[in-house]
Amino acid sequence: MATKRTKVTEKNNFTLEPLFPRYVGYADYFLSTPVSVQVRNDFSEAVTLQVSIESDSGLLVPYETQAEVPFESAVELTAEGIFSPLLLAENDELRVCPVTVTARLDGKPVASASAEITALPFDWWEGLDGNAERLAAFVRPRLADCAAVLADAGKRLKKWNKSAEFYGYTGADKNDVRQIAAAIYAAIKALAVDKAGESDFSAPLCVAKPGSVVKERSATAAQLAVFTAACFEAARLNPVLAVGKNGVAVGVWLYESCFLDPVTDDAEIVGKYVSEGINNLSFIDAEDLFSSSNAAFTPSEGHFRQKLRSGLYECFVDVRRCRMGGVRACPLRGKGLKGYELLNEEEMSDEAAPAPIPALRKLKLDGKQPKNKQWERRLLDLTTKNSLLNFSGKNAVHLYEAGADELYALLLEKGGMRLKGETAFENTPAFGGELARQRRELVLLEQKKGILRACGDSKTTAETASRLMRRNREAEEETGAKVLYLAFGFLRYVGEDGVARYAPLVLAPAQIGRAKGNEDYSVNVSQDEGYFVNSTLLEFLKQEFNIDVRGLGGDVGALKIAEILAMVRAETANMKGWDVVSDVYLAAFSFQSYLMWNDIRNHIGELSKNAIVSALLNNRMERTEVAAPPEEDDGDPEAVLLPLPSDSSQYSAVALSGAGASFVLHGPPGTGKSQTITNIIANALSDGKRVLFVAEKKAALDVVKKRLDSIGIGEFCLELHSNKTDKTDVLRRLEQTLALAEEEDVSGFSERAKELVALREELKAPMRALHEKRRLGISVYQAILLYLKNKNAPDILDIESSFYDSLTEEKLSECRRMILSAAAAAKECGGVKNSPFENVNLTEYSQTLRDKLFCACEVMLAEIKHLKAFLALFLEFYRQKVSTLTLRKIRALSELAGKLVAGTYDKYFTGADEAEFYIFFNANKRLDSCLEYYYKHFKTLVELDKELPELKKLCEEGGDWKLNRTAKAVAKRLDKASLRPLDEKDVFKFLETLVEIYGAMGRIADNTQLARAFTDRSGRFNFKKRADFLADLNDLHARAAAVFMDYNPDAFNGMCIRATSGYTKPVLEGYLKAAESYFLAQESFLDITNADRDKLKEEDVLDYFSSKASALIDNIDMLPNWCMYRATAQKLSELGLNFITEALESGRFRTDNVLAGFEKNVYRNFLEINIPADPALSRMTVGTLEETVEKFRLSWDEFARLTREHIRAELISRLPSADEEGSLSVELNAFTRLSKSNLRGAGLRAMFAEIPTLTGVVAPCMLMSPTTVAQYLQPVADQFDLVIFDEASQMSTAEAVGSIARAKAAIVVGDPKQLPPTAFFHTAYVDEENLENEDLESVLDDCLALGMPERHLVWHYRSKHESLIAFSNSMYYDNRLCTFPSPDAMDSRVKLVLVEGTYDRGFTKRNRKEAEALVREVVRRLSDPALSKSSMGIVTFSSAQRDDIERLLTKEIIARHLDAAAYDREEPLFVKNLENVQGDERDVILFSVCYGPDSTGRVSLNFGPLNQAGGWRRLNVAVSRAREEMLVFSTMTSPMIDLAKTSSKGVAGLKAFLEFAEKGRTTLAAPSASVRTGAGIGKYIAEELSACGYECRYDVGASDFKVDVGVVDPKNKHRFLLGVLCDGTDQFSVKDRNVLQVQTLKRGNWNVVRVNSVNYYNNPKREIKRIKDVLDRLTGADAKSGSWISKCAKPYKAVKPTASEVAAFVTSGENDAAIMARLKEIVAAEEPISRAFLKKRCLATFGIQKSGSKVEARLDALIDGCAFQRDRVMGTDYFYKNVRAIEIGKFRTEGENAVRRSGDDLTVYEVVSVVKAALGERVALYMDELYALLAGVFPSVKQGERFQAFLRDCISYGEEKGLFVRSVSDRISLA
Repeated sequence: MATKRTKVTEKNNFTLEPLFPRYVGYADYFLSTPVSVQVRNDFSEAVTLQVSIESDSGLLVPYETQAEVPFESAVELTAEGIFSPLLLAENDELRVCPVTVTARLDGKPVASASAEITALPFDWWEGLDGNAERLAAFVRPRLADCAAVLADAGKRLKKWNKSAEFYGYTGADKNDVRQIAAAIYAAIKALAVDKAGESDFSAPLCVAKPGSVVKERSATAAQLAVFTAACFEAARLNPVLAVGKNGVAVGVWLYESCFLDPVTDDAEIVGKYVSEGINNLSFIDAEDLFSSSNAAFTPSEGHFRQKLRSGLYECFVDVRRCRMGGVRACPLRGKGLKGYELLNEEEMSDEAAPAPIPALRKLKLDGKQPKNKQWERRLLDLTTKNSLLNFSGKNAVHLYEAGADELYALLLEKGGMRLKGETAFENTPAFGGELARQRRELVLLEQKKGILRACGDSKTTAETASRLMRRNREAEEETGAKVLYLAFGFLRYVGEDGVARYAPLVLAPAQIGRAKGNEDYSVNVSQDEGYFVNSTLLEFLKQEFNIDVRGLGGDVGALKIAEILAMVRAETANMKGWDVVSDVYLAAFSFQSYLMWNDIRNHIGELSKNAIVSALLNNRMERTEVAAPPEEDDGDPEAVLLPLPSDSSQYSAVALSGAGASFVLHGPPGTGKSQTITNIIANALSDGKRVLFVAEKKAALDVVKKRLDSIGIGEFCLELHSNKTDKTDVLRRLEQTLALAEEEDVSGFSERAKELVALREELKAPMRALHEKRRLGISVYQAILLYLKNKNAPDILDIESSFYDSLTEEKLSECRRMILSAAAAAKECGGVKNSPFENVNLTEYSQTLRDKLFCACEVMLAEIKHLKAFLALFLEFYRQKVSTLTLRKIRALSELAGKLVAGTYDKYFTGADEAEFYIFFNANKRLDSCLEYYYKHFKTLVELDKELPELKKLCEEGGDWKLNRTAKAVAKRLDKASLRPLDEKDVFKFLETLVEIYGAMGRIADNTQLARAFTDRSGRFNFKKRADFLADLNDLHARAAAVFMDYNPDAFNGMCIRATSGYTKPVLEGYLKAAESYFLAQESFLDITNADRDKLKEEDVLDYFSSKASALIDNIDMLPNWCMYRATAQKLSELGLNFITEALESGRFRTDNVLAGFEKNVYRNFLEINIPADPALSRMTVGTLEETVEKFRLSWDEFARLTREHIRAELISRLPSADEEGSLSVELNAFTRLSKSNLRGAGLRAMFAEIPTLTGVVAPCMLMSPTTVAQYLQPVADQFDLVIFDEASQMSTAEAVGSIARAKAAIVVGDPKQLPPTAFFHTAYVDEENLENEDLESVLDDCLALGMPERHLVWHYRSKHESLIAFSNSMYYDNRLCTFPSPDAMDSRVKLVLVEGTYDRGFTKRNRKEAEALVREVVRRLSDPALSKSSMGIVTFSSAQRDDIERLLTKEIIARHLDAAAYDREEPLFVKNLENVQGDERDVILFSVCYGPDSTGRVSLNFGPLNQAGGWRRLNVAVSRAREEMLVFSTMTSPMIDLAKTSSKGVAGLKAFLEFAEKGRTTLAAPSASVRTGAGIGKYIAEELSACGYECRYDVGASDFKVDVGVVDPKNKHRFLLGVLCDGTDQFSVKDRNVLQVQTLKRGNWNVVRVNSVNYYNNPKREIKRIKDVLDRLTGADAKSGSWISKCAKPYKAVKPTASEVAAFVTSGENDAAIMARLKEIVAAEEPISRAFLKKRCLATFGIQKSGSKVEARLDALIDGCAFQRDRVMGTDYFYKNVRAIEIGKFRTEGENAVRRSGDDLTVYEVVSVVKAALGERVALYMDELYALLAGVFPSVKQGERFQAFLRDCISYGEEKGLFVRSVSDRISLA
């Protein structure tokens, strides 16, 4: 226990005794004369006192020390160097200065003592009563007067033949030294110095003449003696001064020696040393030096010895010994411009050579700067707002300095110095004020004493120090960055504006705190960090003035601060008005991006541990293999959670982020970046990851934060955008998150996910099957398109099934190619059928071939002519005719002619009689005929001899053969010879045949001699001989009959008999030769043409070949094409496509439809095989497909809701509980402690560092700016799992790198097509010497350059009309954005408004007429109630035009009182230029181009920022801001811009944009790539609908997404009435295709019908009818309009009143049972029914007229007691008995006595059912139409605003349930 002090505070316990000198002069300061204080402690305990010595007169430097004084004893304290050189150097009189010594105990004074010290004027010595050693301090050997004396002495020495050089004792004996002393004495004597008065050495006196002894020739004895001693010392001799009360002498050692003590009073020893014989010393009397004395040197020595012996001298001061004791020569004081000036010894001497000029290091940046240095440079603020470039000295402490290096060294040495203001403050210049030496010496002295003197009064200094301390502490707590610096030296520079500014040069990090005793402030510098040169200034000098001193930007520890200042001074010496001043300030330095700059400068080592930062530093990214996540159609809904709706491109980004990959996400305008970011964050948080979301603008953070709030996880997302964030607010938000109650996880989440997958697969299967590539390399859809394309082609090809079976993709492609080639070649030949080249099978053309063919044709024609001539003679001579002449006939004729010529038939005709030969020939013919018939029935010929005449007679006369014996006998013989039993009825005809046979034989034998050749002598015939003999004759006639037309054998026989004379032989021989030549020519012709012999024409062969040869000759030029055709045909045959050539050659196909016919057959066969074989396609029907789509859509909506609940529950489950153990509980306790103290003494940065794990649980997502990242987060790599950058195209890499480093993966979201980072705080300067290390414009560009993976958002949602984004999409995004067409897509919403005006180019740079026109339009719209609903924004191309429009607009708005319409709204009117409009959007954007023709009509091509590099991006930003409409006000048109005069991409874009605004989308280039390779099925649907009388367009839209068919509204040709969507592409996901596209189109006022390709192929008429039915409903052509009411309505069953009661009936409680029974009755009859209406109906049925609060409360209690089933919708309870009552479908209507009178009486289910039923017929209705419709259905319900509000709520409920889609114009349609 501490002893209680009772008398400590009594002053009599302590005694102070100052032990101070009586006199003090400058020498005391100069030689640091110490002073002492004795402190006595009479108390019984030892104490520690604070002892201070002060002087208000300024004599002393404030001094304070602590002394431990033992009890009842005393201690002596010694203080050195406490005299102020300022007062002593400037003092000119004896000045008494009071001094106070104070002792304090615990801050309270306990003892004090006073003393007086007399301050001596400069160069005064205190006399013999003072310190005699001090006299040596006034001996100044470096005086100019000394040099003059020595010069004269040297001349005298020369006269004495001595050396004139003064080397002291070196090489000299005593005589030499004595002669030097004598020479000096003589020189002084020669000056004739007059005595200026007597010297009293017993009192203080002046011992050094203020002026020049040589010039003024006047001095006192003391002054002259001291001067003489100085001359001796200047001659390098050791002087001694002898001083007495009334006299003084000066002596010199005659050899190198000195006294043992600096001062001696031993006159005896001195007497010995000067005595003869010893001569160690030589003294002269000072009186002899005056002009009044004539004594020379030697007599003067005697005078001294006399006075010495008389005891005149009291002490002897040995100057050499004093010097050895530290008594140096005092500086010399002289008058300067600003008062007294002091010169020390070195400055008074010209003996030493000047110090060498310091060698300045190379200041230009040498070598390549590392990337991090470039980042630092990029972050520097190079504006004059930065105090590092424009330092005014305000809010800073200006310090006295006596040398920057000395001050810095003392700060390091002492570890801290007290900051003090001045007591008597004199105004000091802010910069460039020079201190006198004495002031500098005082400053240095104080600094050595640990005092840092400020140029200001104490109060101001303390206040400023307090502010700086507070600011530095706050900065360090909140940001970890130091902002307090000591600035050493400033550069004064003059900018272009002529204003002089000051910038600090050398900065040393400093700290300021309270000093001991809390009375002053203590300043210290870091022992480790050193000092550095102002990097901002170095960069500024390089960029603005091309002064490169960036070599000082590195480690300058090896340089002194003074050297650095000198180097900069040297480099800027040529700059007029520039200077370097050595002022020192203690100030806070920071700038906008200071924290990020500090992050990189001081922590790059830690930051570079991050892989991406390392890649950026090294310009090389190491590839990290990340497994590609599945696409949306294959992904698990539970694996990638999407609380907000997303399209497939957004899903791809979310999925990739979940895989831990870093990538660039391209987000063009309106593609849902913030929604995607929200989904990425939510998905990451669900996976337990920490996310850092970084955006430059707070608006971007707010948008995402609002979305995070909307999905229920906003409490886990901490937004820290501003560096002024309220700590209390952050604590409150974290506490609220920790207080969240435990929520159970969502039930049915996984089940719904599985259901979703099943539905997705059900929808995906048909689409996949439809677009799956199959055997022929095409899909079913492609086959359908190809079939429909060729459906009108002839269908007559006979293709075998084996061909289809062998068909492959390659073969089909080859077939198609060959068919096309064949068709093309055939077309060139004029067709195949009836072609002159028919059967010319040549495949390789050559000139030789052509010549051969031509010659063969000519020969053929000649031979045919020759043959025809002989043939005519042949026929004429033999009197025959030939019908159709064939090759066979020609050959037969040749054979016949040959036999005739050979005489083969002469044996028959030679010498024959024509008549006899006629009988012979014809009898033989008859005999052969009868024999042929006879032998068919009989084996042998029955011989007749005698029986012949009788039988002949019988046959001629007729009769019954049975009655004739002869006949019967012959009949018997016949029967025996018969092949089969004879029938009696046939006997007679056989008898006749037998008679004919023998008759013919008789005629043959009787008429010619020829019969002898085959009869015997008896005349019997030898039938074998006969056959042999007649063989040649029969051959002749057979040949002739085969050749000749209408052949008459008898006539021919006659000609043959006559020709036996030989007259026909020449003809026959000629014919034979002609035929032979013809056949040779024909064979040659056929060989050359490679003709197919089987295809040669048989009839009219000569005419055929004649015409063929003639045609070939006439068309010989077509031979090459025919060869090509035949070559192709040959390949077709090889491919099995003979049917193609056959069809062409047969004429069944033309060359223009042969391919179509082939493809039609092929693809029809393909479809007939593949569709039935694929279950997914064969089962497809319209009804099941639409039903599945609806289930899928509703399931997605429900799953999204469950996802939001699931993520929230997951995050809450991770929160620590109060009783939790482990590291998290430790951090929770720490947070509780910090929270209770409200972070007193700590900042958010320190808190986050102390509770990192807890922060990751309570705030796993942090939304920050790059600045706050550096401010609040420790520079530790990879502390987050993911960092997301928004608007990364506007963020430089230097700004982003600190955020990147703090996360393992980065998602860089932005649009490289939009504006780069603003140049407001950053310069566009590029370091050409370090180009490879220069960053690109943004972090987005740098990440792309690294090859970081990329994802693209492709669906554009912002623009409510496609034309608003069409220009940007075409011009800058290569039509990669998928935009939604508008129903009024035929008109553009971008319009050019031409104004008659001029651009004031040379003066105001504005276009007043254009501005006025624009303002009129704005005022018109603001004044119109309907138009004013749309928000507006004005964008100008120049700031001058913006200012002009703002002035005009403000004036008009005020005058017309339109302030509320313009500004009091969610999106107020704005006026901005191109530079700052990014991020803004409005419904209507009005442009003012401003630029245009000037007053002379000339158009300058200088369009301001558009001409700059990247100006096109400014234009892209500007033209993509509108949602509904864009008006372009301009005084120029597109043709006025001549692109030949400029290469600016921005100007080219402006020209194209003006043309687009004027003419519409027709000016845009066609897409470079499209989803579709041609027209889809929509083309054919459009053709069919057009046939029904509807005007249609197919492929409606300006982007890759098209509405397949747009049906034009018959009543409004500018709008589409219906859109038809087909399944023509599988590019989009199931959700995109079935939900996103349809819903978005409906929200855009489209009526939509979907058509499936397979259904259309199978039954096109049915699908067209289905579309037509919808069109009929939309156009009112449906005769059954209104039938929906009868289908869906049912009567309302109301419970009838049964009593007449009063209110007490309810409130009494006695009738509760009856009332509850009535309530149940009403619910059962009138379900569903709202609580309010149930109470109303209950009272009505009891006849109770009035109600009240008690009645209402009682009924509420009874209703709750009934425990009805209930459904709460829109804050209202609806009661029901049967769950079907709350299903959407039926609604109830009432007649005259309706019980429902207001909207509150209706139920939401019925209203939704009415709307749904009406939309089923009407397709779409606007809200005002719905009001009227509901009034018709419920006529008794009171209409009004309340009812309308109820209807709007019902529609919203229907939207939530996925039943309706509300468009932007409040148009309601079925989902």
